[in-house]
Amino acid sequence: MEPRISTLTIERFRAFRNLKITGLGRVNLITGLNNSGKSSVLEALRILASSASPAVISDILHSREEDKKDRDESSYSLSAEGDFPFSSLFHGFPKLTTELQPILISSSNGHNSNQLSLDVGWFSEHRDKDGQRRLIPRQTELFDEGEAVPMLVIERNGIPRLLPFDYPRRYPYRNMLVGLDLLEGGGYACEYVSPYIGERTANLGSLWDNIVLSDLEEDVIAALRIIDNDIVAVSMVGGEKQRETRTAIVRSISIPHPIPLRSFGDGLNRLFGIVLSLVNAKDGLLLIDEFENGLHHTIQADAWRTVFKIASRLNIQVMATSHSWDSIEAFQKAASELPEDGVLIRLSRKGEDIISTVFSEDELAIATRERIEVR
Repeated sequence: MEPRISTLTIERFRAFRNLKITGLGRVNLITGLNNSGKSSVLEALRILASSASPAVISDILHSREEDKKDRDESSYSLSAEGDFPFSSLFHGFPKLTTELQPILISSSNGHNSNQLSLDVGWFSEHRDKDGQRRLIPRQTELFDEGEAVPMLVIERNGIPRLLPFDYPRRYPYRNMLVGLDLLEGGGYACEYVSPYIGERTANLGSLWDNIVLSDLEEDVIAALRIIDNDIVAVSMVGGEKQRETRTAIVRSISIPHPIPLRSFGDGLNRLFGIVLSLVNAKDGLLLIDEFENGLHHTIQADAWRTVFKIASRLNIQVMATSHSWDSIEAFQKAASELPEDGVLIRLSRKGEDIISTVFSEDELAIATRERIEVR
């Protein structure tokens, strides 16, 4: 089965004026210098896959400290001169007073295509004769200027929805859209692994629950054996009481009793997060920011082999980022041994634009053999 995305286009999002990447494969590694937009590509994919869910947008803004959650409620304004909480997502950090151009994110694979746009519109509240609240586009002949409020207009494949400006700030984890149409708009499975190794394993509890006592559980355990061959079982404990966190524990033949996974160090915890997210992304996308974080160079080829094999079996497309030469060499080695396509994409700046250069497996093999700079 072919990957979900062979061509990705991102317009006016973050630093991208118009980025187009073609020839994507089953497993893709995105490289480039700092500030070349690697993480922004993953953010765009998260927004596309989730149909721009408020939870995903809120998480993206929060991870970059762009959500301004400490803002005084009394100073929050929805006027044209007021706060624009989504400004950092739009190219050039525009103000509400400027003429905004919409963000466009689209993907295709030759048979299916998806397009998502994010724009700003002004709407007025209207109540019909039954008292039902409706939001309609501002009509200057019917409403005074001060009666209109700005909304983020999200349109996927022709279906528009509205997101109030203050919604992610007030309800950062509630996945809800209101307004023109309540249809959810056709998102698909997408798991994201952040670059931060120190995230608590409790955050992975729901992913573990999805696969416990299934064959996929053995995939996770087999991956952990890349680092420690004595591991025979993993489980999640805790969470029975309110506000009680869950902890991943490991059984090892060399230790007489189960111990927390965190005791095994960063590498094992990083691999656990990657593979657990991978097996939860069946028929969808897995996004990994800075793949190599916490993984010693000697085990990275085996980690990539695991990713290639599971991605092929479960019909998952993988997009990962890295700026490590060790990770690129390990990726190339795994790709050369397996039938699924491994593609490397290098992002680089050209004037005010960011452009992509795509390396096929053969080209990547030459680059790594000759030590040609592809980071």
